[in-house]
Amino acid sequence: MALTAYEQGLLAVQRREFAAAREQLESAGDDPRAVLLLGQLAGEGLGEPVDAAKKLSLYERAAELGSAEAAYNLGAAHANEQRYKVSLDWYRRGAELGQSGALRMIGVMYATGQGVEADDVEAERFLLAAAASGDHLASFDLGTLFAYQRQDPVMAAQWFLRAAKEGSAPAWRELELLVPRLRELPAGDTRARTMLGVILAFHLDERDAGAELLEVSVAEGDPEAQRSLAFLLHDNAGLPDDKARAMVLFRTAAEAGDGYGAYNLGVAASDPHEAVRWLRQAAEAGVPESYPQLADRLSELDVDEEALRWYVRGAEDGHKECMFAAACWYRDGFGGPVDLVQALRWYLSLLEVGSGDGIHEAHKIVSKMTDDQIHEAGRLAGQILAADVLVVSRRT
Repeated sequence: MALTAYEQGLLAVQRREFAAAREQLESAGDDPRAVLLLGQLAGEGLGEPVDAAKKLSLYERAAELGSAEAAYNLGAAHANEQRYKVSLDWYRRGAELGQSGALRMIGVMYATGQGVEADDVEAERFLLAAAASGDHLASFDLGTLFAYQRQDPVMAAQWFLRAAKEGSAPAWRELELLVPRLRELPAGDTRARTMLGVILAFHLDERDAGAELLEVSVAEGDPEAQRSLAFLLHDNAGLPDDKARAMVLFRTAAEAGDGYGAYNLGVAASDPHEAVRWLRQAAEAGVPESYPQLADRLSELDVDEEALRWYVRGAEDGHKECMFAAACWYRDGFGGPVDLVQALRWYLSLLEVGSGDGIHEAHKIVSKMTDDQIHEAGRLAGQILAADVLVVSRRT
């Protein structure tokens, strides 16, 4: 498929050829992506004077044409000017169009009472929807909601732990602040004890104190405590008895449905069939670390079609090794027919995660592809400029 007018305009923007970009984007008519990009050019003064009114007008048109990003941008623009009710309306429109960031902002506005009466129930509903849609910032917001509005330090700890794992630096400080509040809860509160044990052992370097608390929760059958204590025991090099007990605890947690317990059993298993059993459970529970491990083990068993599916799942999750493996498998026809478009897509997608490992391989296959196939791969990878460079380079 040839590049559309919008894509040619986007390509011109990436080349910083703004006059040509506007010409192409304007010729795209009612393509909401083109209208949005025209608004961004006006707002940033790229190739033309900065024009905030024009930017907002174009964003409104793009949103009316179905652009979730435009609706979100309008919500942010009005919020910056403290026009909160108007902002909330645009965020709602963005949420209706599938923008997870808009869901999060609606939750924040309900939590803080901006543009709407404060309502922590509605705040939680929208923040949970945002987190389920993949917005990592929502984890921290949920932690804040439970810590300071719901006064529920256990749930706050759960969300701050998730936020910390997702890379939120402020979550670490919040976890430290929760420690005295968790200590004040009744001694018989299993979840509070487990959260406190995890924070102490894994985040505040109080390993022995954390392990002591986790031991009590393990005896009460808490799967998260079982898995967490197993991590501590498994890391104690030179203590085979502890490692043996760690595997028992991983299994107990996994049998209770804990994905990370299953993952660790799968990694440790020497029998490939047992490894696949546990790794598949972990993968189906959404443990991203399991995707490449499961695909590798399935490949050992010549279950190539399923292996390719898990490599692709990992690639979609941003896993570099999975991207490279998926590209090579599509190139060579493992797990399905040869598909050079998908192969090039994943080689180029490595650029999105800061890796140039696929470029050399990409150059090897473009001679077998048409210009349209190369551009299609670039479109799928979000790397239209890189794809066009390959088109031009093979002609020289």
